[in-house]
Order: sequence, then C-alpha cells, then structure tokens
Amino acid sequence: MIRFLSGLYVFFVLAALPCDAAPVSGYGFAPLERVTVYILAGQSNAVGYNNIREYHGDTSMLQSQLKEISGTLFWPGTNALPGTAGQWTGLRPGLSAIASDESYRNGCFGPEIGFALKLRELDPEGKIAIIKFAEGATGIARSSDYHDYIPALKGFDDQGNNWAPPEAGKPTGKLYTGLLENIRLALSGLEARNIPYRIGGFIWMQGEHEAGISPTMAGNYGKILSTFIRSVRKDLSINDLPFLIGEINSHTWAFGDLARDRQAAVCFGDSRSVLVKTVDLPRKGVGNLAHFDADGMLELGERFGTAASRFAAK
Repeated sequence: MIRFLSGLYVFFVLAALPCDAAPVSGYGFAPLERVTVYILAGQSNAVGYNNIREYHGDTSMLQSQLKEISGTLFWPGTNALPGTAGQWTGLRPGLSAIASDESYRNGCFGPEIGFALKLRELDPEGKIAIIKFAEGATGIARSSDYHDYIPALKGFDDQGNNWAPPEAGKPTGKLYTGLLENIRLALSGLEARNIPYRIGGFIWMQGEHEAGISPTMAGNYGKILSTFIRSVRKDLSINDLPFLIGEINSHTWAFGDLARDRQAAVCFGDSRSVLVKTVDLPRKGVGNLAHFDADGMLELGERFGTAASRFAAK
C-alpha cells in the first residue's frame, strides 16, 4: 500500500526498477537519496503542444541545459508514448503521447522542462522527480453538469473522460482515477528503488475547457477547482499540499476573463495555492493560438518553479 505523507520521507524495499529507468546524467539518484516529487496534470498546455525546434533563444545553451537535467527522474504518464509510458525515465522533450503526430515528434514538452531548469538554478543540490499525467481538451466538470451550451456543443458527452473528483451520487472522472493510479504507480517505482521521497507540490494547468463552454461553466470554475484541490489533498493525505495554478489566457476562450477571475479567487482564499501568471507568454505552439510555443512553455515552467520554491522544505 502506498502511503502519502507530508514532510516525511518514506521508502519501501520492493523490486528493482527496469534498467532503462536509470538516470542519465545531471542529478542522478542513489538509493536512500532524498527526492522531492512534483505532480503535473491538466489539459493541452500541461501536455505541451509545441516543439523544441520552435525555440528562438540560444539553442546551444538550451541544449547544454537540457543535458544537465536529463538525469531528473520523469514519469511521463501511462498515456505517454509506447516504450516510456508507465515508467520512470530521464527528463527530455518528446515523451508526450501527442508525439505520435509528426508535428510534435521528438520535440513536444510541457512545463516540466522549464520547471526542472528553474529548480536546478535555485537549488543545484536539490533532487526532484516529476510525475506527469495530462490530456488535451479535458475539463474537471462532467459533461452532464454543463449548462447554457453553445449550439455547437449541445448534447456533448465526454464519456466520463474528465477530472471530476468523487462526489456523492455522481461518477468519478476517468482522468481523476487515472491521475491517482499514475501517482500510485510512480511512487511504487521510487519505493522499489529505495528512494525516499516527499510530495512537494501539484502543478495544475487547466481551465480552458470550461472557459470555452459557457458563462455558467466559467462562472462555476472556482467551485469546481476548489473541489478538485480538496479532493486531491484528501486522497493523497496531504492537507497542506501546495497547488500551483496556471492562469488560462483570455484571448482565445470566450469566457476566459470570467474563468481567470475564479482562478484568482481560489488562490486568494487558499494560502497553499499560487496563481501563476501566463497571459503575457507567447503562444501559437505548432500554429495554434491556444497553445504556448516553445519559448512560452519554457518560461511557464520556470514560473511554476519559482512558485514552488515558496513552499520548499527548509
């Protein structure tokens, strides 16, 4: 059984991880070496619909930085590419499931890259691991709960493919169940390697879905998000788990301003949640204004890293 403990390092002796899960370089991990685990989830801008080849900065420096963090343990999710799905590997671009699309192959990445770079900059000796489970075009709200449909979405049914947490009389979303299962599997892998860990925070990049459905859904997003946060903390048995909430943009979604206002209100009322600003970041990842490009995604990850440092264990 997995035990989720806040502020404590735990490990169990099980079986060894596959050899391909060994760290590559950079941080590197040894048995009994303390690791802070961060969880990353959400929809397309958590997945990363972009390509590292889009980057406009110093590419040689970036390649050097990517090499430095390539030993950071990364769990790309059970929905990632075959060969890396459902196992620990070294952090690098190109692991998301959408890499099966030629536009993203070998180059797509989410906030995890910039996040690891920032935390390494802030604490070169710190050891982190990142658990990712994300899927594009998904919401927290169940489709059965939608109101004021825009005509094109009337009768929309997501077949339960949402992040809705457990609620009396209503089904739990498949993605919420999948999230907990990914966390369980990933932590079991650390335990198998005799790596003690603590869960340091939860990165959430989502909300565009509700912001594009209707004013009712956007207006309810604060309640929906608060319920999600409460449920995750309860299910992980970490009442003070920090949440880093990525702000959705207001340029693409019809009700983006309303949803962003609700995000801000949730973070204002929760001392363990931080709203990470995004509206100034460049978008048009692989031609879509809804998605951060490589430059924007790297900066987004760094902002998540700066936010996470507020809650770093002393």
